[in-house]
Amino acid sequence: MFATKRSREIQEIISDLESLRHDPEYREAAEINIQFFKAARSIFSFIHWLTFTAPRLRKKRSELLELGDLPLEKWQRRAYQALAGVERHSFGRKVSNGFTWELSQAILRVKRIKDSGEAMVLLDVGFGGGELGYRVVKGLHRVPLVYIGLDITPANIGVAQEVFRPLYEGGEIIFREIPALNDEVIAFLRQEASDTSKKVVAVCLGDIFDLDKHVSPGEIDLICHSRVLHHIKAALRPRLEDICRKLSPITLEMDDRYCFGFMFWSIVGAWIIYPSVFLLNGGIISWLRDPAEKELTGYYKLAPPFCYARLILGQDAYFQEGKWKTVARTLTWGFSFREGLG
Repeated sequence: MFATKRSREIQEIISDLESLRHDPEYREAAEINIQFFKAARSIFSFIHWLTFTAPRLRKKRSELLELGDLPLEKWQRRAYQALAGVERHSFGRKVSNGFTWELSQAILRVKRIKDSGEAMVLLDVGFGGGELGYRVVKGLHRVPLVYIGLDITPANIGVAQEVFRPLYEGGEIIFREIPALNDEVIAFLRQEASDTSKKVVAVCLGDIFDLDKHVSPGEIDLICHSRVLHHIKAALRPRLEDICRKLSPITLEMDDRYCFGFMFWSIVGAWIIYPSVFLLNGGIISWLRDPAEKELTGYYKLAPPFCYARLILGQDAYFQEGKWKTVARTLTWGFSFREGLG
């Protein structure tokens, strides 16, 4: 019964991917995904694809797109729902524990440096289903906080509503879906969190590359993004970093590191334990796009299993108060530093 349902689902995905073969922007990505899903029909063809085809695809990793990145809204929604499910699973939480801890520590340090009674404003770029934000909001009990999740994928707004539902229905937080993000909205959310002594969670459908047109430097206390870079074309990544440096004194970038052996056995294990074709597709394509350890630059810290956290220092937002050196020294403690690769 399960195998039949899986086969029908794969065939439906392939049929929808066929429609993208005529679109120059998505033609190659559609072809790669079609081959993936054809291989995913059986464990034997899948292991063959994973062993011989996947390593070759890393050579063109800047062009790779997973199913959730393609303009097929039904499958976007299913892919992110599957991801949210595994992130809430005990294993998924253990894998991301390092991310949650690093982000929570960064929030606490910036709060001490800022030294004001106002609520902190955290912007999570490409927040996905909001699981990371949920765990940070739950964990930082006594920190006045505004968590803003910004994502370009409509399906993720609905996923985040479900993730945070127990908290806002239980009266623990204030939850808002906002139509746009600008200085006035941020000021309102900050004031609301300060006045009510409740954490405010706001989700917004929007594009990070437009954000500096509407938000002024200094309005956001900390920016983070987790497992986002592989969804962004390589040519646009410097632009993302520039926007982060401009808008916030601190950005925490968190992602996975490439390791074929870890990827291979994790994916084979996932096939056996949690055989979702959406997670298999997203996991493999994401890992193929991840940086190797030797490619990390700036201030970075390695975290198990094969993850990393990287600090991006912004413009001197605290310079007038003479605090910038304190910011850099406090936050970069424990991080390695490597010059940019030339």
